[in-house]
Amino acid sequence: MAASQLTGRVALITGAGRGIGRATALALAQAGADVAVVARSSAELEQTAALVQAQHRRSAAVVCDVGSHQAVRDVTARVQQLLGAINVLVNNAAVLEPLGPSATIDPQAWAQGLNINLTGAFRCIQAVLAGMLERGWGRIVNVTAGMPPTGLPHASAYSVSKAGLDMLTRHLGAELVGRGVTVNSVWPGAVKTRMLAAFRTSRGAGWRSTDLNPAEPARLIARLVASDRTGEIVDLHGPGGRQLLES
Repeated sequence: MAASQLTGRVALITGAGRGIGRATALALAQAGADVAVVARSSAELEQTAALVQAQHRRSAAVVCDVGSHQAVRDVTARVQQLLGAINVLVNNAAVLEPLGPSATIDPQAWAQGLNINLTGAFRCIQAVLAGMLERGWGRIVNVTAGMPPTGLPHASAYSVSKAGLDMLTRHLGAELVGRGVTVNSVWPGAVKTRMLAAFRTSRGAGWRSTDLNPAEPARLIARLVASDRTGEIVDLHGPGGRQLLES
């Protein structure tokens, strides 16, 4: 499916106030999609929506905390009311917290990290999946991490939640094969975002020595949305990611 055929499709992007989410909103708008942007900060969302509209595409900015089941149901209903049926979902919302040694982290804070990063993504998938299956077409992309096998030191909730999201991607890719809905993960690696800067300030470390502009993973996400590939975990820095970007 060519990217130009995204014209008239509606995409919902979580964590779209800045960074990879904002860049993805612009990439999908440039490919022809109308874009709903979701995050917890209304000011940043309005800026993203304005950038999408500058690409002559419709946009809706809706504040939502994906950690709440009811909030996710409400926001998807609102987006469908404003823009129409949701054809594309990009799960990008995430938090790094809590940071610290596993022996001393507050278990409730740890559970909340998974609630946002993993269960929140599942909530969003469940809220749009039935409609995608009914229409016979849908694209879901989960932004995960591509971190070292040992995870990120002192960021166990983040590491575990992103690994879980990769497994959910594989599961749904197998469960939905042949039904017109694709599910993939993207490993962006180290990207110049506020989240990575905060982690480095806290721990003095990162995934890679060279940070990418958020536009790079956004281009990869747009290519995945425009393809029929499914059940894959695509590393931006690996052969699969480079092949998609160069195709």
